[in-house]
Amino acid sequence: EAVPQGPPPLPKVDGTIFHPARRNLWDCFFYPDTCLYTTFCMPVVAGKNYYATDVCPFWPGCILTFIGTYSPLFLFNTCIRAYLSGKVQDKLEHEHNFCMDCIYAAFCFPCEVGRESLEVDAELGADITCCCKVQVTPRLVAEVKEMVNEVTQKPPSPWDRRCDGVRKYRMCGGEGH
Repeated sequence: EAVPQGPPPLPKVDGTIFHPARRNLWDCFFYPDTCLYTTFCMPVVAGKNYYATDVCPFWPGCILTFIGTYSPLFLFNTCIRAYLSGKVQDKLEHEHNFCMDCIYAAFCFPCEVGRESLEVDAELGADITCCCKVQVTPRLVAEVKEMVNEVTQKPPSPWDRRCDGVRKYRMCGGEGH
């Protein structure tokens, strides 16, 4: 009987399926869970993003982000962060610009980490909520379920006389009464 040798491997971005669209820099404000855990655990979130996209291992990414964020190494951190962010965006197949990555790293660092987290989580099919609860539904599985639902639903017939507010049938109270 095989004995497990540690925790199961975490999911990673594999690049074999279509990638979600790039999100807006401020989107993390519309996802309270992401906003909160990025605000209070930013190095951990950045480390997760780097690990999931194979940019660097979790702990070095987390420690580098912590030291760069909470020390006087601001300019050094800005350049390193812009480089790592570019690698994450490359892995997600999103276009980016090193100059804009530097500006985001210098002036919008927490929001950039939150946006990356939303994009990486969407790619992985992960739903992370407070406090550290993770539910992973691989994107491929979710997309197949959605396609099955679309295929199994009966499309409305043009002869179907439902009142949908658009058609003006006599029985819908439209014109012609």
